Amino acid sequence: MRQFELDSLTEYSNEAILEEMRRVAALFGGGPLPREAFKKLPSKVSATTIGRRFGGWKKALRAAGLAHLDVNSFPSAYQEKIDRGRKMSNDDLIAEMQRVHSALASDVLTSKEFDRSSVTHSDVIRERFVHWKTALEAAGIAQSEAGKRYTDERCFENLAAVWTHYGRQPRLDEMKIAPSTVGPKAYILRWGTWRKSLKTFVDWANAEGQAGIPTRTISREVPSQQVVASARKEEDCREVRPGLRFKVFLRDRFRCVACGRSPATHLNVELHADHIKSVYDDGKTIFENLQTLCQDCNLGKGRTSVP
Repeated sequence: MRQFELDSLTEYSNEAILEEMRRVAALFGGGPLPREAFKKLPSKVSATTIGRRFGGWKKALRAAGLAHLDVNSFPSAYQEKIDRGRKMSNDDLIAEMQRVHSALASDVLTSKEFDRSSVTHSDVIRERFVHWKTALEAAGIAQSEAGKRYTDERCFENLAAVWTHYGRQPRLDEMKIAPSTVGPKAYILRWGTWRKSLKTFVDWANAEGQAGIPTRTISREVPSQQVVASARKEEDCREVRPGLRFKVFLRDRFRCVACGRSPATHLNVELHADHIKSVYDDGKTIFENLQTLCQDCNLGKGRTSVP
């Protein structure tokens, strides 16, 4: 069964490397992106490889359309804050976050609020702690509740819908536009980084115990009759669980197996996980008995099967 591969690039062409730089830059959250900061971020290609391929870090940023993230392109006032912060210890930076938080008398502390009131800049915080969320935890400051209104299942189903729409792994900025209904900030706040969000989604989509997938080892404390009954009920249910539906789409390359259309290439195409052998004919809701059909082909199949 096809699995995801997220830990390394599938190819090391110039464009693939540049696209990876853009993805990592989006995770960084703004401000200059020096080579040392890039090394601490979850990238599929090393800063050393990038430098060698493009003849230096500054040239690589320019090739990726990220020249504005070069430290030398920022105003002197900003650079002064950066220089001051880099001379501070981790404890000093934490103390500065706590000072600003106390002065603002706010329940939470955003990076923008910090930048307006601090002697340093949030980009230094990210250089040291990688993520603003991690620094907030170290400082004992509450995090914003934004993005936590969605359940994990809701976030996963939305990501599956966007992945299906593009027929590939979506980029972070694509979560801002339709068909996504959950913004990128919700994923970053919940799981820390976009890469961790994708990894958690992958684990969910590839999870054991879904219909048609081998179950986990059963505890001896659970009666075997109860387990069998539970599995039988799920297989006999007509509804296809979101994780299983996505695995079917992934196997069929996000295309209708009947007409070949895909949401990525044809406007308004909606994919369905269709039972090859109907539930009414004792067909099971398992991976092997499901196929990807577009809405038109699925409805057409239903019409032709009526006596």
